Amino acid sequence: MDVEEVLRTVGIVLAVGLIAVPVASLLRLPSMVVLVAAGIVAGPQVLDLVEVPIDAPGPSLLFSMGVALILFHGGLGISLRVIRTTAVGLLLLAIPGVMLTAAITGVAIQPLFDTTWPIALMAGAALAATDPAILIPLFERLGLRPRVAQTVIAESALNDPMGTIVTLTMSGIVVAGGLSGGAFSGNGPLADFARSIGIGLVIGIVGGLLIALLLSSSRFGVLRESAAATLLALVALAYAGAEATGGSPYLAAFIAGLIVGNKELLRIGHADEQERTLETYMTQTADIVVLAIFVVLGLNLDVRALWDNLWAGLAVMVVFILIARPITVGACLGLDRRAGWTRQEGIFISWCRETGVVPVAVAAMLLAEGVPGAELVATLVTFAVVTTLLLQATTAGALAKRLGRSEEHTSELQSRFGISY
Repeated sequence: MDVEEVLRTVGIVLAVGLIAVPVASLLRLPSMVVLVAAGIVAGPQVLDLVEVPIDAPGPSLLFSMGVALILFHGGLGISLRVIRTTAVGLLLLAIPGVMLTAAITGVAIQPLFDTTWPIALMAGAALAATDPAILIPLFERLGLRPRVAQTVIAESALNDPMGTIVTLTMSGIVVAGGLSGGAFSGNGPLADFARSIGIGLVIGIVGGLLIALLLSSSRFGVLRESAAATLLALVALAYAGAEATGGSPYLAAFIAGLIVGNKELLRIGHADEQERTLETYMTQTADIVVLAIFVVLGLNLDVRALWDNLWAGLAVMVVFILIARPITVGACLGLDRRAGWTRQEGIFISWCRETGVVPVAVAAMLLAEGVPGAELVATLVTFAVVTTLLLQATTAGALAKRLGRSEEHTSELQSRFGISY
């Protein structure tokens, strides 16, 4: 592919996405659903305007570095002060909760699609993560109580890297031929899982501290005038470093964002101009990445596979939304006695678990690597994106009002939680 063709392809993908956004607003549909549909229409199956093979270098970069930037942005928006009283329930949801959701969903996938258990659990893990890119703008519009909104957003940002790590661990087991194929060895997928978390945490902490210091208003802030370039360079280096050393680059990106977003707890000050530059850059970058990922997904989506698996896919979604998620939330929040979660809060959190960009990117990576069962993962992730966005994202506001989870009096919340909006 020459330079001219690359530029034409990028231009068409972005143009398709930019056309889809106002169409989604006009139709009052979630933009990501319309972006996928626009990709299908523009792709080889309909108009054949553009073709972007999912295993090409461009999509690979988009699904790796792009997702890392989205996760950094997710960590950036989380206030540790707000979620400190809900930390136990949050960590339970984000770590064992992902595994519980994956297991329950995998139990439904295995007989419905007549596949192996490792592939079924790999698909369940890919579905287990939620999406801060969807929840953040949704919750801002709804005006939810900070404790609920920040906990759900923090969970979605944490379970993205956790869901990715579990999915890639299961893909390693699939490729290895099951647990008997060396999964428990020092270089097996289960050992890789532990290394991914540990190394990812370390690199994320170091990277986050570097970004916070280099952009600070102190004498260490030598790059404060180049906030966007510094951020991109250090996130890219952290991603490459984590991947090269066997850590999770996605967990590293999220932890780095979490540290930068809560730098005041470390007494690292940033000038207002740097704060605005950082937030503007990250928001615009995340918007572009999300737009491109969903259009590329549509370009590569096998619509026939969706139709052929319609009833089995919908049955999995019923288990996924109405059984796996409520059981997971009930079990995890029920153990968090200190937070004092109410029944209404549990119901709302159970309903808010939209599937979005990270599971899509993970499915795309599995397809690009030729992992057995990757087509099934991509099919189910697409079902989950469409179903959760159409069903849950559009009804979250009405449910919040019915359960009394929205808040009209912002000043009362500021004094209660010690935060500002």
